[in-house]
Amino acid sequence: MVEVIIAAVAGVLGAALASWATVRAARTARSSAVETAQISKEIRPAEIEFVDVSLVDPEDLEDEERAALVPPGNRGATAILDVKVRNTGGETAYIYRLRMRTWDVRDVAQPSLPQVLRHQPDERGRAGISRPLRVGPSHSYRGRRDDDYGERRISQVLAPGEVDRFLVLMDSPVCFFRANISVFFNGECKAEVSDRKFLREPPIWVDADSMMEMLRRRLEECGPFAMWGHQRVSAAEAGRRSLASYGECLADAAAIYSLIGRTSDPAYAAIHASRSRIPEMHQALGLD
Repeated sequence: MVEVIIAAVAGVLGAALASWATVRAARTARSSAVETAQISKEIRPAEIEFVDVSLVDPEDLEDEERAALVPPGNRGATAILDVKVRNTGGETAYIYRLRMRTWDVRDVAQPSLPQVLRHQPDERGRAGISRPLRVGPSHSYRGRRDDDYGERRISQVLAPGEVDRFLVLMDSPVCFFRANISVFFNGECKAEVSDRKFLREPPIWVDADSMMEMLRRRLEECGPFAMWGHQRVSAAEAGRRSLASYGECLADAAAIYSLIGRTSDPAYAAIHASRSRIPEMHQALGLD
């Protein structure tokens, strides 16, 4: 009888222990799954943010850097982007492409001067028939939009929390432009900085005294008539149009200084001083 009771108790204890082991294993599995999920949740994917993007002057680079970036004879058509980025995510970031999209491209054209009338032979080669030579003033292409200056393949690796700086040579418009800069990393992930203003070089403009002297000499060469565009006009009319073109060029230069927040620059005040003298130039040249 005692043996039967002992066997029964042993069976109950064995079943209880087996049940406890099963429950414990299930709890351990659930706990492990929760911990794994928490760890996975805490490891954030790579995330790139821009610290700064600016243009760097080739003359400020070391000789080796400049030689590697700027091809000889091609410096006028390129810009060097100085890019600083940070990986704020939890995984390594592999940056493989940079894109620059530009718009609001502005440059300052040189003021147009009247063209001197020339005499040409007619179609049969007979001399003595006066024909104006069709030479127009140079054109100013201002305010172009939606210009895409392309992409560059790059290869940068940033560990979590790491900051990196690299230089990229890009095809660039001259003088002033706005741009969106993007980098692509880890597949199709993208980080972008928008509407950055870049001044590649200060605008080149002509002061009032120099303009008046150039226009005076040209009007003397023209005599009573001159060419403006494809039109034969009086020299006085050509002079007035030239000064109007000059005023537009100065306005373009002043606008660039204003866009980049450099209205305290002495050049900005000098540009406005030259603009204010245009009525005086009309009188001095006898164009009123």
